[in-house]
Amino acid sequence: MRILMFVNFFPPQYSGAAKQAIALAKKLSILNHHIEFATVLDPGLPAFEMRDGFPVHRIEINGKRNQELPFWPNFLKFALKHKKRFDILHNHGAHYINSVIGPIAKTMGWKSLVKSTMSNNDLFGLKKSASGILHYLFLRTVNAYIAISSDLVKEFKTYGFKEKHIHYIPNGVDTNRFKPAGFSQKNELRKRFNLPIDKRIFLSVGVFDRRKNIGWLIEQWNKTKSFGTDNFLLAIGPQSRDDENGEFLSHLKGIASRNRQNMMLLSHVENIEEYYKASDGFLLTSTNEGMPNVVLEAMSSGLPCIATRTSGTLDLIEEGVTGFLFQQDNGMQLSEILKASNDPGFNGMGQKARETVLNKFSLDTVAKRYSNLYERMMRDF
Repeated sequence: MRILMFVNFFPPQYSGAAKQAIALAKKLSILNHHIEFATVLDPGLPAFEMRDGFPVHRIEINGKRNQELPFWPNFLKFALKHKKRFDILHNHGAHYINSVIGPIAKTMGWKSLVKSTMSNNDLFGLKKSASGILHYLFLRTVNAYIAISSDLVKEFKTYGFKEKHIHYIPNGVDTNRFKPAGFSQKNELRKRFNLPIDKRIFLSVGVFDRRKNIGWLIEQWNKTKSFGTDNFLLAIGPQSRDDENGEFLSHLKGIASRNRQNMMLLSHVENIEEYYKASDGFLLTSTNEGMPNVVLEAMSSGLPCIATRTSGTLDLIEEGVTGFLFQQDNGMQLSEILKASNDPGFNGMGQKARETVLNKFSLDTVAKRYSNLYERMMRDF
């Protein structure tokens, strides 16, 4: 099958959706699918390039990013030019700006699917305004809707999309890249990264933005002296697109630099799998998610996970078996969980987490589900 994947934000811009799309594309290529990417052309980037072995087409927007009217006609021109090049248009996101993929695919004679990536976000405002009605009508022309969490399945149903077109396919993780480390390897990594050997290290990975609620975590970790524990916080992630001047990130770095005995803050790193291996547990404090890739990576790395009760984490974390869930901004609840992590049974949760990922969320399994769906779309839809 010849697949064109559209991702709004694509490397070198940081995007969890793009990371997942590229990882999936690599597995789909092994299954004999031809994958190319389309994205928005940002200033200073080439209109075409090869990245990770895949052709990447950047489409000019003729205006500010996320403005649909300048983008849609250019996307249509691109599609007309490459009409015979693709069979399926696979969109990573179900937002208003890229919902036009339905009508465009139909015009080209392609099949189409949209993947909703975040609850109470991609479909927010559907049918509630002129743009919301248009958004809904465009999505109605799509052949298949991908929900990566149980909450997103409910959202599609709530908005009246037919159940037979809704497919629950969670995100997947590369279980060969993200795997547990032995005791000696863990200590070697800690020495190399200048991390404490004698403390329990909790890792937090993600963009430093307000949706991830990382500011609350770092400020509370400092204020409460590690929530009343002797644990160490390692926070890793890139600067947010919404933090153009870097003021928010600088604020967090300032807190971390004044409390080096209890925390460390690092910018985006390429060898992130080694930092998972150097850690004892994982922390996610997000206010909203779809299905967080970082939790999948942590579980695959054999880490017990502590996360806020939000979309996706409820699908991944089995309370008291593979980790713990807590209410957003509830420092008392988080403190109790962190104190309980000193129990010897906490480490056993990491092994259960790894087993869960191997059974349900490996990229190989997810890629096969997409491959089967592509074949059904071409045959039956």
